[in-house]
Amino acid sequence: MTRDRMRQSIKGRALCRAFSSRSVIFKVVLKSLQERKKRISSEISSTIYFYMLCIPYLIFFLKISILVFLVFYRIVLPIVQMFSLLTCCSFLITLPPEVQDPQALAHLEGLNFYLSLYEQDPEWVAFIQQELNHNTPLEDIPGRLRLFLMEERTSNVRMDLIQEFLALYARNGAVLPVEPYLLEGALRSYLDSIRATDDFSILQAAYQDLRDHEEGSFFFRDVVSHNRDFLEAQSAKRTWIEVERNSLYSKIERAQARLERTEFQHTLLIFQLEDRKRGGE
Repeated sequence: MTRDRMRQSIKGRALCRAFSSRSVIFKVVLKSLQERKKRISSEISSTIYFYMLCIPYLIFFLKISILVFLVFYRIVLPIVQMFSLLTCCSFLITLPPEVQDPQALAHLEGLNFYLSLYEQDPEWVAFIQQELNHNTPLEDIPGRLRLFLMEERTSNVRMDLIQEFLALYARNGAVLPVEPYLLEGALRSYLDSIRATDDFSILQAAYQDLRDHEEGSFFFRDVVSHNRDFLEAQSAKRTWIEVERNSLYSKIERAQARLERTEFQHTLLIFQLEDRKRGGE
């Protein structure tokens, strides 16, 4: 029994020594880390103090640098991006310097004129430039340029026709109210039905007919007659939506009025209850 107690006491002392040694090691490591942290912070502070002594206006230079960066990032950079966007969206087609044919240059001037009339797709303009500069032989550039010119001229006449038709339809009170994008779709559907989407002569004649005769033009009446069912359906749908919207607004107004009356009555009841309490006292 005595031997067992001695063995246990010896083991306990050994464990205490082990724990104490570990705690001592931990304290030493922790102390060394703290000293290292203090040394690093002191070195950093001394370095900053040294630079401030060597360069007295360091803080001022830092502030100026931050200010310049902010001005460049918030003011100068957006302006540069805007000008670059305007430059890339100018849609000016150029030809290789080897092309000096007067007819080709005239076609180029006309093409750039038509490209500047309406908002263009940058990918389409890039495609034209790519075709003229890299995919077309020099001797074929005038002919290819003429094809692009005719296509852009037809596209612009078609856009003029659409804009004129939409404006005329909006001024005419005898027709059914329809959203402009639906009306444009109806007009394009009619042009497809008569195969005049890419026919310059028909588009030009229709545009001139609209300009000269307005609501009485044959083209205007034909488009409306061709899309009568579609326009009636869209107009009925729009009317139904407006009726539903007005009904919803009226319901909201009535509900708000009931809520205000309820709040007013509730306030009156509270005042009456307070008056009764005062009278009972």
